Amino acid sequence: MSRFNFTFSMFFVVACAFFLCGCQGSDAQLAARVEFERGSGGYGGGGYAGESPKLYSQTAVSEREVEPEKLPEAESPEVNPARSERLVVYNAIVNVVVQNISQSIGQLRSSLSAMGGYMQQMTSSSITLKVPANRFTEALAEVEKLGEVTHKDIKGTDVTEQMRDLNIRLANAENVRGRLTKLLERADKVEDAIKIEKELERITETIELLKGKIAHLKNSVAFSTLTVHFNSPVPQKDIGIKIPFYWVHGLGTGLTEPVQKYRYAGSSSWQKGMFELPSGYVKYYEDKYGARAMSAEGVMIHAHNERNYKGGEVEFWATLVRRVLVGEKVFNIDKREELELKGKSTAVVLRGSKEIGLKQYGYLIALATSKKYVTIFEAWGPLEQFEEDRSKIEEAIKSMRVR
Repeated sequence: MSRFNFTFSMFFVVACAFFLCGCQGSDAQLAARVEFERGSGGYGGGGYAGESPKLYSQTAVSEREVEPEKLPEAESPEVNPARSERLVVYNAIVNVVVQNISQSIGQLRSSLSAMGGYMQQMTSSSITLKVPANRFTEALAEVEKLGEVTHKDIKGTDVTEQMRDLNIRLANAENVRGRLTKLLERADKVEDAIKIEKELERITETIELLKGKIAHLKNSVAFSTLTVHFNSPVPQKDIGIKIPFYWVHGLGTGLTEPVQKYRYAGSSSWQKGMFELPSGYVKYYEDKYGARAMSAEGVMIHAHNERNYKGGEVEFWATLVRRVLVGEKVFNIDKREELELKGKSTAVVLRGSKEIGLKQYGYLIALATSKKYVTIFEAWGPLEQFEEDRSKIEEAIKSMRVR
């Protein structure tokens, strides 16, 4: 075939593509326009050497910006836009008053999962679910069983024409791709093939985006959206028992907080110190209210006095401290013992551990009381080093001075 005949054939095929796409009304934007120009214009020589051929589409930019969402396939019959029934996307927003919001959310999620639905979004007081369209009415009935419905807003959006338009545009785009494929098979010049391949890449991208939009629309028709907002006259948050002793909440925080900068301070009335310093430890802070020390291996000691109250026996404080350490701070407190102090008073010792990151830390707290003060002795550090020093730490506890 001569170069002139080949060029003329390609021009004729593309012109036909223009004519067929133009017959589709609003879908002419997907027609391919391939320029076979050389130099300042004209057709001849069996190839085009002007600008690279471009696929002109009024919607190409916006379609590239939208990534099709991957959603589960509907179990309902496949949507066929050529059939006479209308395609409707249903959305419902329901407000309902219940006694227990968390329980109601769980119950609704379980019920609708049994219908073939799935959870799309959830907060502490609302849930959005996708339910099969053929069970939408049944899903609304399940919501009404939970409590008193105070508001209901159901909206249906007819997408029949939108689906038909997408399918026509897809058919046109596939038509153009078929013609470009045939042109590529007949191209006898490398530059011709490269330019046609670029147009094939553009039209293929458009086809995939259209398929994604059609799949998303089919899923929207097959699965209705149900959003339920819950309210309750009963407070849903556990207020809990407030502890008025601030220092109790501060126990154990030394394991997770960075070491603060302390300037050593001494007091003549505390020259003996609150406890005898274990060998291998350095006391880096002390005042009339407390003292801090540490070993070179990172085992820390913090002793301090806090005001006691009428009725504040050591058992009261030991029970309260254990509850806070376990319930609020998530410590594993597995040992309890009593130690006789040199001042003939008794200290209750709670011992356990805590995992931080991938590392285990040992922890110990001793409590002793007088009429005026509660004396607290905390020690913590990496579990292996802590266990090696535990006997020295216990000796330091026995030497505590309870005021």
